[in-house]
Amino acid sequence: MPMHTCGQISIFPVWIWTAGLTLVFFDVLTVASPAHGHRLICWQAIMKCQSEPECHYAYTQYTRACGPVINGHKKKCPSHCISSIVQLNLTHNGPGLEHCECATDTMCVNAKRAIEPCMPRISRTGCTEARRTCESDADCSAAMRDYMFHCRGLFGGERCSDECRRVIERMRSVPKARLLDTCECDGAERTICEHVKISMISLCSDAPGHRDTGSGFSDDEDELESDYDRDDYEEEDSAGVVSRAHTGIIPSC
Repeated sequence: MPMHTCGQISIFPVWIWTAGLTLVFFDVLTVASPAHGHRLICWQAIMKCQSEPECHYAYTQYTRACGPVINGHKKKCPSHCISSIVQLNLTHNGPGLEHCECATDTMCVNAKRAIEPCMPRISRTGCTEARRTCESDADCSAAMRDYMFHCRGLFGGERCSDECRRVIERMRSVPKARLLDTCECDGAERTICEHVKISMISLCSDAPGHRDTGSGFSDDEDELESDYDRDDYEEEDSAGVVSRAHTGIIPSC
C-alpha cells in the first residue's frame, strides 16, 4: 500500500491520511474527551486511533464517507459523513483526534478547511437544561410525550416510523422545543443522548414513508448519498434518561 505522512512516517494513501488529519475539526464537537497534557501531531493521533479496532473501523468509515468532501469533489456534506464523524468520536481513541495539531503541514490545514461544512452546530445550552425548560411548558411537554411514545422504536435503534417523523416535524413549531433542536449532550445522560443521536442519523428522514441514513432535518436530503448543506443542518440532540425521556427531540447531528 502506498504510504504518506508528516515528513517521515508513512501509513496511509494520501487522501485517507489527509482526511484523517482533518479530524482537528472535532474541536467543534462537545462529546466529552480525555484531557491532554499536550497536543499530538495529527499523524500521531491517527496512529493511536489505528491501534484500537473500534477506532480503526470508525476511521475507515469516516475516510470513505467524507473523502469526496476532503478532496474537494463535493462542497456539501453527505449525511453519512456526519454519521461517521459522530461514531468515530464515540470510540476510545477517536476523541484524541479532536485536539491534534496540523503544525506546519499545509495539507492538513487545507483538509481541515474542506471539512468545515460538515461540522455539526452546537449551542451552549446543555440538553439536560433544554429538557427541563421544555417540561415546564405545557405545549412543549405535550409534544415531548408524543415524541417519547411515537419514537420509542428509535431508542433501541430499531426504526423511525412515519408517525415519529411527523412528531419530529411538529416539534419544530413549538418554541420551547427549539432548544432541544440545538442543545449539546451533557451530564450523566450524555451516553443515551449520543445513542439516540446516532439512531436519528441512521433511521430518520424528513419525509414520511422515506427511509435513508439522513439526519432527519435537511429538506434537501432525499437519498443515502444526498448532499448535506451546513446551512440547512440543525443539531441533533437527546436528553433524559430512558425512563424519563430519551428526549433527543428533533435530533440530528
